[in-house]
Amino acid sequence: MQSGEGQIYGLIAPHAPTLLEDEQDGRSGAVIQALRSLGHFFLEEEIDVVVAASTHWLADEMLVDGSAHHRTIHDYYGFRVQLQYDAPGHADLAAAIVEEANRMLLFPSLKRHGVDHAVTIPMHFLFPDKSMPVVPVSVGGCRVEAFRRGRAIAEAVRKSGLRVLFLASGSLSHDLQAYLDHDFDPEHERFDRHVLDLLERGRGMEMDSIEPALINRAMPEGWFRDLYMLLGAMGSRATARVMAYERLPGVGLGVACFERSASTEQDDIAHSNYIEENL
Repeated sequence: MQSGEGQIYGLIAPHAPTLLEDEQDGRSGAVIQALRSLGHFFLEEEIDVVVAASTHWLADEMLVDGSAHHRTIHDYYGFRVQLQYDAPGHADLAAAIVEEANRMLLFPSLKRHGVDHAVTIPMHFLFPDKSMPVVPVSVGGCRVEAFRRGRAIAEAVRKSGLRVLFLASGSLSHDLQAYLDHDFDPEHERFDRHVLDLLERGRGMEMDSIEPALINRAMPEGWFRDLYMLLGAMGSRATARVMAYERLPGVGLGVACFERSASTEQDDIAHSNYIEENL
């Protein structure tokens, strides 16, 4: 690990396999362009490692993969492109995250998982040479615990001296039946834009204030827990810069980047209490 205080960046990115098909067909939409551009930016910022919260690694317990090398998990089907994206790991940062999460009484465990498509697809567009180290972490628990997991990750990064990208990989709306039926429901886009608007205004902690019927209709991937992890890492009032938004039937693809906010720990605790009181 390095001397000095670490720095953390935040990114929301989708992982739809249709992005790979678009690339194969020579199409480059707003999402692909944004991810490629951000990849160049993060390399210029000299990012050392990516911590990736995967909505395809769901577990009640906080799990961290500290492997030295990650094998690709092929966990999507029915698409023309199967991506192979084996990636190096970062055992020291994984161990530091577990240590910090234990200090916060989150009772994490190290567990081998690999890199599923929630990690490999955005990483393919961000860092196509496959040399960027990755620490996969699971998504789960209640939303207040998800927020605390993000805080533990940020504190581990701060102590590490590393420059780290926290990747929250998931869709906004995620109604797969609508996708199969090719149903462009306008309520899905209304949900997507509401979430992105809250994040842009630094009010992401209010996602639970969205009407329950709309949340249930949109079926967001991760049910906000990946986003609360990101807000825990970046600060409860962190503001997003929305870089791209595209729609598939039933699925919203958003790209948004964050810098850590100046909100105090007391403020973050107050927002954690807000979540707990409104679950």
